[in-house]
Amino acid sequence: MSRLLRLCCVLAALTVGACTSSAPSVPRDAASAGDDAMARDAAGADAEAATDAAARADAASDASASAPPVRVVLMIGDGMGPGQLEAASRFAHGAPGALAMHALPVRGALTTGGPSGIIDSAASATAMSTGEVTENARVALDRDGRRLETLVELAHARGLATGVVTTAALPHATPAAFSAHDESRHHYVDIAAAQVRDVRPHVMLGGGARYFRAAGPGSQRPDEGLFGELAAAGYALVEDRAGLAAIDPRETARLFGAFADQHMTFARERAGDSREPTLTEMALTALEVLEAQDRGFFLMIEGARIDMASHGNDLANAIGETLAFDEAVAAVRAWASAREGVTLVVTADHECGGLEVRGSSPAGTLPDVGWRWNHHTNARVPVFAEGPLADVLHDEVRDHRWVHAVLRARVTGAPLAPPPRVAVPDGRLLDLRHEVARQAVESSFGPTHNRLDALRLDADRYGLHVGVEGLFEWSANALVVLIDVDFGAATGHATLAGALRDRDGRADAVLSASRLDAPPVEGFGADFAIVTYGGADPQLGERADDAGLRGLRPPFGRPDDLGWHAAALNFGEGVRTRAGVPASPLPGEGFEAFVPWAALYPDLGGRVPPGAELALAVVLVNSDGGFTSNQALPPFPAGTASPGRARVALPGVARFVVDADGDGVADADRAPAVLP
Repeated sequence: MSRLLRLCCVLAALTVGACTSSAPSVPRDAASAGDDAMARDAAGADAEAATDAAARADAASDASASAPPVRVVLMIGDGMGPGQLEAASRFAHGAPGALAMHALPVRGALTTGGPSGIIDSAASATAMSTGEVTENARVALDRDGRRLETLVELAHARGLATGVVTTAALPHATPAAFSAHDESRHHYVDIAAAQVRDVRPHVMLGGGARYFRAAGPGSQRPDEGLFGELAAAGYALVEDRAGLAAIDPRETARLFGAFADQHMTFARERAGDSREPTLTEMALTALEVLEAQDRGFFLMIEGARIDMASHGNDLANAIGETLAFDEAVAAVRAWASAREGVTLVVTADHECGGLEVRGSSPAGTLPDVGWRWNHHTNARVPVFAEGPLADVLHDEVRDHRWVHAVLRARVTGAPLAPPPRVAVPDGRLLDLRHEVARQAVESSFGPTHNRLDALRLDADRYGLHVGVEGLFEWSANALVVLIDVDFGAATGHATLAGALRDRDGRADAVLSASRLDAPPVEGFGADFAIVTYGGADPQLGERADDAGLRGLRPPFGRPDDLGWHAAALNFGEGVRTRAGVPASPLPGEGFEAFVPWAALYPDLGGRVPPGAELALAVVLVNSDGGFTSNQALPPFPAGTASPGRARVALPGVARFVVDADGDGVADADRAPAVLP
């Protein structure tokens, strides 16, 4: 049976649609790159082809009948959280949990925080591709800007074939993190060049032709484009569905297709005669091309436009893209079931929009839903899997580095190496080393809605980590963390009551309405305050009116004009509550903040003063900031009622030596002490 006929049979069985066939086509822009470019690179192409052939021959000679080639597939539904899955399942099947991916035997969850707080696609994909956390917008670079080895590069080093498939532009964040390196996900032209000239996956299928075309109308490039280089490097070039269907995998060592100018069309908005292939068609073609090389492979497949629909709170297209992605999952799983030892991991990089299904609905009907906003959220995302090493993800809450750990072990054949502990602001607090204080007073603000149960602290060479277990009500009340950055010097405010006068923003107004005096500890003065009103969770560097790090005194800010500084705030699972809906606290879950040292000590280039000591106190106040609860950490004495609008001194501080060995680099090896 021919490759085309097999593909059509699979697609027909999955009710994808009819396959079409025509002679292979070459992008119009390849001609504009010119025969000169192809001739110029002919020697390089011959060397590349020889390398590919040698690798295939070596792999074939080393393989034995009892050891199938390594086949690893990672499928990422961009922006696909629990709400998107439930909405799609209810629309398609009338019930939750009925999608093809739900049938995979391994099921777990992933946290979605990173150094920037709520994570973006670039940082999340970098964690899956390289096993390292990084700040948002960075593509396969670490927090210090150093280049990281991607799974594609790792696979190449082991002689495996590789591919990236996406419904976004190929230089977009997720595919870029597997096939390029850049300080910004938005450098699409540079990322496209890196994909073609540097990392070079064997298969690249998606959108984004404008980033590969020669300079001119319909191009973002300033040069002769990249199609000529691709052809010279041995890539078969296709530009539409018919060209893709006509590819013979046995004759195709490298394949490139850019099927849309920018992102590919939403699945439900495509005409029946669309020239764009479906995600399923791209995925199956990529699998056949990579498998035909007989040396094993790693393939990343992204359903990218779930996220884009969710950014617009577009339920119909969010469901349509989720179902198109699920259709591709079903096809890949069917392909894998006919082969031995395939590891398939299906997950998401983050959730987008805060989509929540509000009730049941019959199949074919858009469910009643609510959206939080049009940005990413910190919701945990599902992970489904099967195949060798996948069991490590079953019934566990992991982070995205565990996906990398599984795939790396499969690609290299080495034992699985669990990722090391890294503190990031994700609201999961047990990775913070020091529990400083526990609550002694039942909350008078409603113990099922607002409470502060425990304070945890940690620090590393990047910054300070503050965690507060408890419950925090959406759109009501405010959590305040006072920070003295030079404890003992008393340079900050010994009292906030009447000392601050900035009411231009909600967080600033909360602080300026404060009725708080300093704890009865000599040498304490508040230099900064972390504030979050109503569960707000800004990312690192985001200027938010209702939350963030505020400087209270010069040079960090002035009493009548508080300074706004970089910090990442985040919350754990199930700790933000709603009015009228009581909740129970979850041990180890809560509010978490990360504050870079560059914010607290701006003149030291990211270091801390030798032997640096901080002092911190935490308190829950009402929505206007002028009414103080009985929830503080360190806690008030047992039995304390809310001070209300009376002026009150906080009961104590946590003294935290962040540089125990005095070398100017935070280590936080010494446990904090509670004073007095």
